[in-house]
Amino acid sequence: MGTGDAMTKHLINSQRLLLGELDSFLILALVDAPEYWCKHIRDMQGCGTARNEEWRAAGVYRQTYSWGLAMTTSGDYMHQRKRDDRAHTVTLTWAEITRWAEALPAELRTLARKNRKSDTCDRILAAEQILAAAEAGQGALW
Repeated sequence: MGTGDAMTKHLINSQRLLLGELDSFLILALVDAPEYWCKHIRDMQGCGTARNEEWRAAGVYRQTYSWGLAMTTSGDYMHQRKRDDRAHTVTLTWAEITRWAEALPAELRTLARKNRKSDTCDRILAAEQILAAAEAGQGALW
């Protein structure tokens, strides 16, 4: 299910799920100011245990790379895997995330800006609304 696959609904859904692995604050920040926050997240070089139960059962986790984000298998402790590595379940480049955020309707970008610094509940609801819009096809990833 690498990035060389055709742009199918399943791949788009997987990428939306990958974005959903981020904290709601980061989702809203990416929508509000994608160029700044892509660089910030990239520089953190973080990783995390999958929130999605299917991914957790499959033994993959979220990994940050210089080129983007991936759900991947363990073992890449030096962050050396390339985007097309077979160990990745799904990937998103920083350019794809930026294009997606910039293609969202203005009202969703405003929603992100308004709620990015709000309380946790409002942040989560706003992030879920934006990801639901991604599922509905608003803001194409390419």
